[in-house]
Amino acid sequence: MYLASLINKGREVYANGTTDPTAFPAETLLKMVTINGAKSVLWDNEIGSLEIGKKADMVVINPFSWSMVPIHDCISNLVYCMRTENIVSVMCNGRWIMRDKKILNVDEEEVISLAKEASSKLLRRAGIKLPSRMNVIH
Repeated sequence: MYLASLINKGREVYANGTTDPTAFPAETLLKMVTINGAKSVLWDNEIGSLEIGKKADMVVINPFSWSMVPIHDCISNLVYCMRTENIVSVMCNGRWIMRDKKILNVDEEEVISLAKEASSKLLRRAGIKLPSRMNVIH
């Protein structure tokens, strides 16, 4: 959301030579990534808002971290200040995929191990030998 807001602010500066904070309100951006995102792919009858009969997709955040305080306007804070470390839990289609910062449906250690192995294989296949710059990291 933050990047989308910056793109619009850059356009505003280019077009008018100044930034107008009212030109693209935080509420507009929040709607753009929720219900309007669902409308754009013609799925607004299934996703995009929390309603009975729709698939429950939601993100639970902790707003009490350095990046989000003080909170004077919760929507603006969500759009402009939220970082990935604020995400506590994630639900997709009514199922928790992350709860209390723990991924539930994927073995994270296995994924990291497989990624390391795959990257080593790719480097070997490509004939790339990275220099060893630190003695302590292998």
